[in-house]
Amino acid sequence: MADRAAEWIKNVVTNLDGEASGELCARVLQSCGRRCAPEKLIAQAKKIFDDSEDIGEFLARFSEIFDALHIEDNAVTVVYPQCYCPNIQSLDKEEIPDIYCECSVGWIREVFEQAIGRPVTVERLETVVAGDAGCRFKITLEASTTGRPEGQAARTAR
Repeated sequence: MADRAAEWIKNVVTNLDGEASGELCARVLQSCGRRCAPEKLIAQAKKIFDDSEDIGEFLARFSEIFDALHIEDNAVTVVYPQCYCPNIQSLDKEEIPDIYCECSVGWIREVFEQAIGRPVTVERLETVVAGDAGCRFKITLEASTTGRPEGQAARTAR
């Protein structure tokens, strides 16, 4: 049985999804996800980035402590075998609009942007809420604008 807070979240997201544009709904939910990103993980990611020679080394080392991070064929993804969001655990996932998972997009963006000091793009590819077997998000690291090597540019961008 769903708890009261989870039901409230479901109702808010359902109403937001029905009343607001998809873009506005995504921005609101991403903002919520950013606030949910754990400071401890962000601090660990920043330290790893600062100690890495380049973005490739950072990703490889960060994936050792954040096992949802996968690097394959120049694609960077975050993959979860199930929905780990504690806010909706008590709900049937098919009752929640799949736009809800924009919250996870914001969570991932916050972790990576805080770590590397520059924008990233995160795309929702698959989610349990949308009926998929797991959750998968693609991360695109924005190009450096300083002309320095990628890892060096990110460090000086702070």
